[in-house]
Amino acid sequence: MKAITFNNESQVCATLGQIKPNALSTGRRSLRMLEILARPPHEKSFSDLAEEMDLSGASLTRLLKMLVDEEWIRQRLTSNRYTLGYRAQRFGHALRGFGLQSTQVQGTVARLAYNVGHSACLASYQGDYFVITAKTEIHYGYHFIDVFAPNTDWIDNGMGQVLLAYQPDGVAKAIYDRQYGIELPDTHLEGFQRIRDQGHLVRREGPVTRFSVGLSNPVTRQVRDVMSVAALNTSSVYVEEILTQVTIAASEAAKQLPEVSQESASLGNANPQQGEGKEQCITL
Repeated sequence: MKAITFNNESQVCATLGQIKPNALSTGRRSLRMLEILARPPHEKSFSDLAEEMDLSGASLTRLLKMLVDEEWIRQRLTSNRYTLGYRAQRFGHALRGFGLQSTQVQGTVARLAYNVGHSACLASYQGDYFVITAKTEIHYGYHFIDVFAPNTDWIDNGMGQVLLAYQPDGVAKAIYDRQYGIELPDTHLEGFQRIRDQGHLVRREGPVTRFSVGLSNPVTRQVRDVMSVAALNTSSVYVEEILTQVTIAASEAAKQLPEVSQESASLGNANPQQGEGKEQCITL
């Protein structure tokens, strides 16, 4: 696929102006319909969909025909109601192996938050960024970014530092170069080694003390997920007690990690153009 290069803002605007509004609208409507059908009870009548999507009968008919023909949705023969089709279900099945899913660990994260009295979350490495896959926020506690929202705060966020600590040096160096325009400092390399030696990172980050513990996949022994607690410094922070609870929760969540192969879990594969594809994750 040929890359498109823009030299100035006017070229960007001109190119966007060439995109057909109908194509964008159809794409958004398709995703919206899949989102609606993915919610319980996982099926809707024609009138239900027309009301929820605020579409005319003709527009909805065209959209349904396209999605049914392409097997994203299907119409039940017994009730004529619409539900997710083969392709949508296959897509969902593939996503279940894409890191640790929120439904698998939400209970563990919630128990951790209530045990320590502070907000807790689990985050996963996704190549050029990491995402929160599950979280529980205590009332009047710290609030994380949205689940699955890309986070590129690799340096100032302890979760980012723990995740990078278990990646090959080439991956961390590439991220520091691309995002911050700097070489990976020796002091950070030393910090990564301390994280691997101790198995955790506890540090004060502005208004919170963040506790982060890496999850070792029981099969691959690789670390691509981190359990974390963000304790507001305005309240009492019992470091040893919280760290113990985070470590226990991380161990419990690690048992639910998907069994991925060494090759597919190699963090270098996430960005092969950087020449890191042959490097493997640091294992425990």
